[in-house]
Amino acid sequence: MSDISKEAAFLKGLAEGMAIEKKSDEGRLIARLIDLVSKAADRMEELDGELKQLRDDLELLTDDVFVLESDVEKLEDEADMRNVPYGYDLDDDDDDLFDGFVGDDDEDDDNLFEIMCPECGEDVVVDFDLLDEENSIVCPNCHSSIELEFDMPEDIEGGPPDGDDDGGLNG
Repeated sequence: MSDISKEAAFLKGLAEGMAIEKKSDEGRLIARLIDLVSKAADRMEELDGELKQLRDDLELLTDDVFVLESDVEKLEDEADMRNVPYGYDLDDDDDDLFDGFVGDDDEDDDNLFEIMCPECGEDVVVDFDLLDEENSIVCPNCHSSIELEFDMPEDIEGGPPDGDDDGGLNG
């Protein structure tokens, strides 16, 4: 019971002990004021309980948001460290969030290589499987088109993309 509820109960008892005539104008006024104070005290207790519950809920939500922010930051840092190529889709059938990223010990990584964008200087991971017919990609940083020239030995699976076979890779 709150202090206001105690005070309202005390006033009610005091008025009854004073034998105030409830039929008089003053008696009716005092009885109505005491009733109003009692109802206000009851409502304040209800609101205090609701406020405490809201504070508890807010504290739980704040903790959850902190955990989520930390998780998102970790995922962003991991993606930045792995230089995910612009537009690179994750494998929907795999539960591994970073499947297909450079550094993932997956056999698909054999088709990945890294070059530096000639426009912005950022390192870009390229997947042979995502190249278009002109052997070009879009830089994820500056969005400029990067045309690639390949020189590969013929003994590499599938042969060289452009027919050159002097053994090097130029980007």
